[in-house]
Amino acid sequence: MTLPSPGNSVARSAIVGVVVSALGFFVDLYDIIIFSAERIDSFRDLGVPEADWTTAGGAILSMQMFGMLVGGFLWGMIGDKYGRLKVLFGSILMYSLFTGLNAFVTDLTEYRWCRFLAGVGLAGELGAGITLVSEQMDKRYRGLAVAMVGGLGMFGAVTAGLVSNAFSWKTSYLIGASLGFVLLALRFSMVESGLFHVMRDDKVRRGDFLIVLRDRRLMWKFFCILLVGMPGWFATGVLITFTREISTSMGMPELPVAATVISLNFLGFAFGDPFCGLLSQYLKSRKKSIYAFLTCYGVFLSLFYLFGGSSLKAYYGLYIGMGFSVGFTIMLFTLAAEQFGTNLRTLVTSSSLNLTRAWVIPLTFVFTRLATALDGNFLLSAQIISASALLLAFFAMTQLEETYHKDLDFYDA
Repeated sequence: MTLPSPGNSVARSAIVGVVVSALGFFVDLYDIIIFSAERIDSFRDLGVPEADWTTAGGAILSMQMFGMLVGGFLWGMIGDKYGRLKVLFGSILMYSLFTGLNAFVTDLTEYRWCRFLAGVGLAGELGAGITLVSEQMDKRYRGLAVAMVGGLGMFGAVTAGLVSNAFSWKTSYLIGASLGFVLLALRFSMVESGLFHVMRDDKVRRGDFLIVLRDRRLMWKFFCILLVGMPGWFATGVLITFTREISTSMGMPELPVAATVISLNFLGFAFGDPFCGLLSQYLKSRKKSIYAFLTCYGVFLSLFYLFGGSSLKAYYGLYIGMGFSVGFTIMLFTLAAEQFGTNLRTLVTSSSLNLTRAWVIPLTFVFTRLATALDGNFLLSAQIISASALLLAFFAMTQLEETYHKDLDFYDA
């Protein structure tokens, strides 16, 4: 299978959109992960007592994810009302400013607000990118395009781990801001979605979430997408952030390095995302590829709980496997974009993406409280929550329609 000829101007625009969206996802993941990688060093430098590292880390992570939740709806509405490109320019500018300011915080209050506002800015990146790519690409190649976005983008998290090992926490945030400004300059080569231009001339309600709320069928589809994404973000947002606490509960004499866990997990993720896209193309099914990866995730998660504490090699190696198996997430949000009409597509994709990420907020709360109730057994707490999330994800997948061959030129009203 080959991509459309680059000699065609529409095809060239689509390919440029894929590359720049992939770089946007790269910056997106760099920012999400850099806090987890730099949590301990930054807290130590700011004078936060070690006894408060877990609770302070959970509070800042929740603020960051809450910012992304707010931004998901904000940028989603802007994308459907005023254009996908408006989101891609505005969101990266806001992200870059507040990530740069994060390098100059002096206490936890400033830290929390910088993470919140950077999260608001970053929230529009991937949702608008996936929408733009889905609308610009021929339906025969959408899976391949999304695979490219996911494959390149995932190296942002790997880079975050490497940067955190090589530089101070302040420099890590400044590098993230610099990447954002570079991406902002590259965005000038992109063009707007043709489907958006057509919709703009029609008298149709755009970017209105009330359309989803008032339609039980649309609301149920939206909620099921969130449930399918829950296991991946428990792994990414909770297991990695609290790897110190979980490995201690496993009784490991030598604790893993958080930055190394991040790099290896997202190295697996970087290969899992494109492979899921290719599998979707081969099977001609979004759902079958996601089912396969959810099953793979369940296997690696079980092996991690059974054998991860036996050695650092096993611990690190199984994180690569878990990272690979949660590579279904990009395909999930492609599925989300294809489920809804052009007048809601950016809003639904951005909000579902960031609501899925926002699972980290209640999951972190339940994880830490359950561990406390279990006398500090973080491992058992993680096992209970991850098993529940996986079962809910399998059920939710049965409720979603197959969209592999679906044309995207339609509205929901």
